[in-house]
Amino acid sequence: MESFKHQSTEYIEFELRELENVFALVLMGAFVGIPSPPTTLVIRLMPHMVREIKVMHQRAVDLDDVFAEVAGMFDID
Repeated sequence: MESFKHQSTEYIEFELRELENVFALVLMGAFVGIPSPPTTLVIRLMPHMVREIKVMHQRAVDLDDVFAEVAGMFDID
């Protein structure tokens, strides 16, 4: 049972990280050519995005293979 709780927690944490990345990408999308929300909205949300920007920066530094990470979580060889 403990193993199931641990694995479930890992799945939720992984999804949270991915949703944070998507949120940051939507707001900062103009930097990579994706249409973004109005600039005034982005500017107002910026002070609240410190953590998301750090997460996005760390993901860029790590450049992990997301599919490999998912496969590792599901024990796919």
